[in-house]
Amino acid sequence: MAVNDAEPTGVFAALRVRDYRIYWSTGLVSNIGSAMQGVALDWFVLTLTHSGTALGWVAGLQFAPVLLFGLWGGVIADRYDRRRLLLWTQALYAAQAVLLAVMVLSGYAPLWLLYVLSFALGAVFTVENPARLYFVRELVGRPLIPRAAGLNILSLNAARLIGPAVAGVLIGVIGTGWVFALNAASFAAVLAGVASIRPRAADAPAAAPPPWRKAGGEGLRYVGSRPELVGVFTVFGLAATFAVSFPTTLTLFAGRVFDVGSDGLGFMNTALAVGTVAGTLAATRGITPRVRTVVAGAVLFGAFEVLAALMPSYPAFLALLLPTGCALMILNTAVSAFVQSEVDDAMRGRVMAVYTVISMGGSPVGGPVIGWVSEHAGVRWGMASGAAAAVLAALGVALWLSHRLAAAPAGPVTAPVRTSPAPVHSSPGSARTFPGPLPASGPDRPGGRAEGSDHRPAGDRAPVSAGDPSTGGTVHD
Repeated sequence: MAVNDAEPTGVFAALRVRDYRIYWSTGLVSNIGSAMQGVALDWFVLTLTHSGTALGWVAGLQFAPVLLFGLWGGVIADRYDRRRLLLWTQALYAAQAVLLAVMVLSGYAPLWLLYVLSFALGAVFTVENPARLYFVRELVGRPLIPRAAGLNILSLNAARLIGPAVAGVLIGVIGTGWVFALNAASFAAVLAGVASIRPRAADAPAAAPPPWRKAGGEGLRYVGSRPELVGVFTVFGLAATFAVSFPTTLTLFAGRVFDVGSDGLGFMNTALAVGTVAGTLAATRGITPRVRTVVAGAVLFGAFEVLAALMPSYPAFLALLLPTGCALMILNTAVSAFVQSEVDDAMRGRVMAVYTVISMGGSPVGGPVIGWVSEHAGVRWGMASGAAAAVLAALGVALWLSHRLAAAPAGPVTAPVRTSPAPVHSSPGSARTFPGPLPASGPDRPGGRAEGSDHRPAGDRAPVSAGDPSTGGTVHD
């Protein structure tokens, strides 16, 4: 479906695109089902083993494939048709849910098999997530990418708000086995929706697929060659690792600081979720894919989290969780939109894999670190120290990029005259793009900038030197 490249208006502008509307609505159904399954699986493992360690292994095994194979998931997304990959991965998700339902309902659910299925779920995610982020770029035009990125995050947050609440009721009424079965059934909507979608034609001829050898590291090298991406990923990675440790910090606040029990913990999570939904709507309405937006979002998020950690009463703590969740989603949406707009289509899958590893791979590190600080220095210090990491990272990156900009030549840089076309990229496989988790001008936008032009404000782009082999004297996304 053709998309008007005029400036889009409205939070839900991307839903005017028929294929994206189908994709988003069916995805929302599936996200709610997956959130229900997550709660049901945790509850089933806890009732089966009465062990917090076993519960931790189930969660850790879902993250392990992201750390081990996350970069290769991006290579797969770059090499193969994203629509077919999504059909296969959604079918595998459904098969895993069916297996869980059959095991629990039949009474045969050994812990080791639950571990295997948890690891398998994470393995499928390493391919599905970069392919999904890339696929959005094939559905909407460049002006709609920030809106689409915000709506994707809105879908996830709405699912996290609705899914656990529904699962809590259904587990008591029909049992965990039937909750798994309902999640399996929800994938029928996704499979039917994706099967009915016909992505937009590519704006440029497809290039040769990236080679398998050393392809996983190309995403890291690509990011490393672009200072703005390095800065954005540094801010987001430190924030995701240390400041977004809410499963640890909120549990400790509920049990040790305010003594409000599991009900009080539920209200904390609800307040945070309401804030994230509000933040997503606000960010989607007026988000601009710039480094300064990422920096501002990280500073706001860290500042509100520090204030929450200092609140003396439970009601005041709940009140501060609302703007904390809101600022977190402004940061997430800004990062997603910036990355999507800055990545070449030829590298989109691999860069989105780096994004996935950074956003999720730090959780097994950040949780224990914040827990240790909370144990030895106090719960308030644990939350505040994680938030401080996000603020310091944002300010440090802002100073670093400002220094680079100040050190750049004052006048416009003129590229040397060439007798042959300048290469778009010096690294292998750069002729294809990978639509990453962030919609902007790269992977998730069909349009893209014209060669030799850069429409970003001067303060938000790194200087391009005439001798830079990655650009050949011109600016490319």
